[in-house]
Amino acid sequence: MNDWILRIGVAAAALLQFAFPIFVNPFADGQDAVRAGPASQIEPAGYAFAIWGPIYLLALAYALYQLLPIGRTDPVTARIAPAALALYLGSTLWLSAVQWGPLWATMPILAVMAACASFALIAAVATPAPNAWRFWTMTLPFALYAGWTLCATFVNIAEVAPQFGFNRFGLSIPIYGVMSITAAIVLAAFVLWRTHGELAFAATVAWALVAILIAAQMRGYDPRIMIAAAVGLGVVVLATAGLKLRTA
Repeated sequence: MNDWILRIGVAAAALLQFAFPIFVNPFADGQDAVRAGPASQIEPAGYAFAIWGPIYLLALAYALYQLLPIGRTDPVTARIAPAALALYLGSTLWLSAVQWGPLWATMPILAVMAACASFALIAAVATPAPNAWRFWTMTLPFALYAGWTLCATFVNIAEVAPQFGFNRFGLSIPIYGVMSITAAIVLAAFVLWRTHGELAFAATVAWALVAILIAAQMRGYDPRIMIAAAVGLGVVVLATAGLKLRTA
C-alpha cells in the first residue's frame, strides 16, 4: 500500500509541475526579480528554456511508466520514487518561489532538484535495461532533467545570490561566471562517468553551454565567458566520446 501511495504521489507531482506553468505563469513577472541585479553573464539565450517542454512531457511519461505493470516490476522505480517525488514537487516550488518568493529559496530548491535528477539517472543507467521502455520512459527523462538543472543551478546562484549580499568571493562578474561554468562542467563530468557517457545527458549540458556562448556573443559579454563555455563544450564532447569508446 505504501508503495502505491508513493507512486501515485509521483504521478500527481508530475501532473502538477506540468499544469502549474499553464495556469500560473511565473515567468511573466517573477523572472524580472531574478534578474534584478547586474547580469551574471552566464544566462543562456532565451530559446534554450524551451527544453522545459520536453522535460515536463517526459516526466509525465515516467509517471505513467512507474504505474504500469512493467514499471512496477522494474526495481529502479521503487528505488528512485522518493527522488522523483522531490524532483517534481521541487519544480513547482521553484516556480512558486520565482513568482511569489522568497527568492533566495530558488537556489537550494534547484540544487536539490539537480541532485535528485542526477541520482535517478545514475540509478536508471546502473541497472541493465530489460527493454526499450527503460530508455524512453526513465533514462531519457532524467537525463534531460539532470543535465538542465545541473547547469541551471549555477546560473540561478550567479543571478540571485548577489541580491542577498554575496560578493562572488570578491571576484569580478566575468571571473565568477567562468568559475560557475567550470564547476558545472566538473559535476557534469562526474555524472557522465557514473552513467558511462550517457548521450542524452551530455547533449543537454551541451545545449546549455551553446546557449550561454550564444547569449554572451549576442549581448557583448566578456570574451572569457565565451571561451569558458566553448572549452566546457569541448570537455563534455571529449569525455563522452572517451567513455563510450571505453565501454564499447
